[in-house]
Amino acid sequence: MITVVIFDLDGLLMDTEPVWHQARVDLFKRFGLTWTKEDQERCMGVSTSFWVNAMAEKLGGRLSPPMVMEEILSRMTESYAGGDVRILPGAHEALEFTSTRFQLGLASGSPRRLIDAALEGAKWTQYFREVLSSDDVSAGKPSPDVYVEIMRRMGATGNETVVVEDSGNGIIAGLAAAANVVAVPNRYIRPSGEILARATVVLDSLEGLPGAIEQIELSDR
Repeated sequence: MITVVIFDLDGLLMDTEPVWHQARVDLFKRFGLTWTKEDQERCMGVSTSFWVNAMAEKLGGRLSPPMVMEEILSRMTESYAGGDVRILPGAHEALEFTSTRFQLGLASGSPRRLIDAALEGAKWTQYFREVLSSDDVSAGKPSPDVYVEIMRRMGATGNETVVVEDSGNGIIAGLAAAANVVAVPNRYIRPSGEILARATVVLDSLEGLPGAIEQIELSDR
């Protein structure tokens, strides 16, 4: 029986990937450098330390890792405060539906500072029993650490949990934590067919989440 649903944030509930990407592009442009789609894909869903170090390395010492982090997080915080981040179709409805039936968690690769800003801006703080950043565990996605830890805090096993993810790294992490994984592929950087084939259910949007959870519960009977 499903008792817990754990959501990712960036690219799943909120259309943050273009904002992250543009913040990084703009920073690199200041130094006459290019941040590519491949660079962005490598940094989706990972811990803060991973993407900060990856950016600092590619910048070739022009900025230190702490300077990179502050530049990007300041830009992202401004975007949340300015209402520049779009809520994705079906997100409100998915949270409303699941919150009346299950305990909800949020497991994100974003630093807690941005998670809190996003949830407050969207007025979603009331939905989640547990919120966890990958920064608070040993390794970010695709490592399962963030999902293993949030399930432990919520007292749930993998069989009792549905993880909802958009990125390849996130899908791999949820599967490695032995959870049921509903994939809602990111529209900018779509996970590979091989990764999507491993997900429990694949949806076009969050609007199909109630049916996906029902399908998972029926298959467990």
